[in-house]
Amino acid sequence: MITAVTIDFWNTLFDSAGGTLRNAARRAAVHGEIISAGFPCEESRLDEAYQGIWGYFDEHWLNHQRTPDSEEMAREICRRIEVDLPEEAIGRIADNFSRGVLEHPPGLLPGVPEGLAFLAGRARLALISDTAFSPGGVLRELMEQVGIAQYFDAYIFSNETGVAKPHPAAFRAALDAVGGEPGMAFHIGDIERTDVVGAKQAGLKAVLYKGDDAPHKYAQDSTIADAVMNHWSEIGRVFDRLSVS
Repeated sequence: MITAVTIDFWNTLFDSAGGTLRNAARRAAVHGEIISAGFPCEESRLDEAYQGIWGYFDEHWLNHQRTPDSEEMAREICRRIEVDLPEEAIGRIADNFSRGVLEHPPGLLPGVPEGLAFLAGRARLALISDTAFSPGGVLRELMEQVGIAQYFDAYIFSNETGVAKPHPAAFRAALDAVGGEPGMAFHIGDIERTDVVGAKQAGLKAVLYKGDDAPHKYAQDSTIADAVMNHWSEIGRVFDRLSVS
């Protein structure tokens, strides 16, 4: 019997739409603060620093199971271009980074509201999200705006807990929040090494979601998931199967 379901955010509930506009606005925010502070700003160097920030993020996320937040990444960009901005400027950049997902929002993947309504009638739901530029508070606000926050009983964000998937503490925190046991729960997510492997190591069953057609660099050819879901309309079949397995 399944009593709890944990669910990933990016590329599982929401797609990556708006990413180009978000990145352009974030880069522009850094550029504007540098110019306002009176520092020279070579465009190519800024581009290199901004684009390279994802390498910095991945180093900490993949190797240390933590996710740098907007303020840390703003400081790292400035460090790379050797600009020492005032604290107020760093704060404005970090705020711009954080709220970009509201100004240029991603879209819900097909069938998400219906799928969540189905699950919420049968189990307690917890969101487990590794965050980057967009912190948990802002992602909750986005979920409220699109009408899906009502289905969740708990939210576990890496910027709030200090740990990222596949760290077992992320999954334990979610189950503790909804009163679930690992053997009576499953996790849905799109990344093998964080969502699937992390869930299995924490004792949950795992569902690999493959319904977002946008390719990502973390995709793997094989999976150890207990089920694969290509569209949220399949959640009934998946839930029934995992409930008896």
